[in-house]
Amino acid sequence: MALVDQQAGLVVTAAPGTASTALREAFLTRPGVTEVPAPGAVRTAGVDAKHGTVTELVAAGLLPGDHGLRVVTTTRNPFDFYVAEHERTRTRWVEELRDPDSWVHVTPGMVDRIVDAVTHDFDAWLTLVIPDPAVPRRINPGHVDEADVVLRMEHLETDLRDGLGLDLAVPPTNVTDRDRAWWTSYSPESRRLVERAHAADLERFGYRF
Repeated sequence: MALVDQQAGLVVTAAPGTASTALREAFLTRPGVTEVPAPGAVRTAGVDAKHGTVTELVAAGLLPGDHGLRVVTTTRNPFDFYVAEHERTRTRWVEELRDPDSWVHVTPGMVDRIVDAVTHDFDAWLTLVIPDPAVPRRINPGHVDEADVVLRMEHLETDLRDGLGLDLAVPPTNVTDRDRAWWTSYSPESRRLVERAHAADLERFGYRF
């Protein structure tokens, strides 16, 4: 869910796979922070209740267009993101296939994404995800493109302090159980795929392999 922090003048969106759950829990310790949509909603007016963007929330009438808030979201080192995405799809999300009412069955393309991750090793899977590295890519573009402030997952507390003037402790939450040495998953070829496709954001956010 997006969070509205009127005291700080912020609306914080949850970009998937970028420690958004941990950031959300940290902001909920602040007085007066509210959730949009309200707690308990699974999907409202076609908006993903957990990961909806401000643009989607405004279009659905869940947030006024003239909210006057700075939009905040998170991003992540693309190299790390893809390793985590491959692993959680093969482990956490594949378990959802057993539940006919799970979100994976109503999210367009999600079942195919799970099958691809389960049936391909990392390098082969990455060529499916990035078929043309000449086309610029971004992690969660809908969230990042609309944001006034983008926090790096790896430096949340520092970026909160330096970018927003907030001192918030952000303990790890909902962490995928895997080897944290993500660089060992890459071949020279798959590394070049990410370097080319994400060149702009690697430079913008200071990420390295």
